Amino acid sequence: MRTYTTDECIKYGNIHLVKNSCIKKEPIHTHEFIEIVYVLSGQVEQTINGQIHEVKRGDVLFMGTDCTHSFGADPKYSYVNILFSPDIVSDDKSSAYSIFSLFFLSSFNELCGEANFGKISFDSSEIDEIEFIVLKMLSEYREKNFSWETVVGNYLNVFITKLLRKVQAGIDSSEIDDMWDDLAGYIETNLSSKLSLTLLAKKYFYNPSYFSRIFKEKFGMTLSEYITRKRLDHAVSLLKESELSIEDISSKCGFSDRSSLYHCFSRYLNSSPNSYRK
Repeated sequence: MRTYTTDECIKYGNIHLVKNSCIKKEPIHTHEFIEIVYVLSGQVEQTINGQIHEVKRGDVLFMGTDCTHSFGADPKYSYVNILFSPDIVSDDKSSAYSIFSLFFLSSFNELCGEANFGKISFDSSEIDEIEFIVLKMLSEYREKNFSWETVVGNYLNVFITKLLRKVQAGIDSSEIDDMWDDLAGYIETNLSSKLSLTLLAKKYFYNPSYFSRIFKEKFGMTLSEYITRKRLDHAVSLLKESELSIEDISSKCGFSDRSSLYHCFSRYLNSSPNSYRK
């Protein structure tokens, strides 16, 4: 399966826009970047993560970096491709929240509903406004006049907000909170892996600096401290319930070495791992 790379497809800054016609089939593939497809005309089958969608004018498909994607051929089918990295989203709260929420919610069938997974449809009363935004983005990208990236980024934020409103219709705040539960669960089950701010921000489509700020607001501590405390909790459990060596426990809990584990015990428990075990 082919993976389209960022360097291959995004030549200018952090975004690429192109208007295409569907003259040949595109076999299953994935991308290193986020892809949004807006359908201008025609109708064709697009497959996202194994689910088939019949798309037509006014439909939007969105795919994160972990999505698989393929589609059929129809010369009457035309669309605009918007390819970008999460880094293009500014540190502004509304835009950063919008991009995260949109793609997080699209990742879960139980939140979006199986029939709409990966797809948003605008009705006839909305199409003209949406197409104006999309085509203005495309025009600015093609002409590349002074500060075109700023203009395209602003249109993109408006476009994403329009998509977010459609996604969030009928979804209550308790379901939005599920995204934080998923993040906490991911950290819990990957303590032995590298869990950096950059990695987690990218995984959840966050601007890193904004991700750091709202994580602290949500959990009452920094991401680094949260991960350290979870690793310490796991180490305490292993000391109580296993005969593993201190070195093995350190590795299983994601500490860089034995000394880091000892430092963590001293800081938070005023003890050493061996003393705690005894």
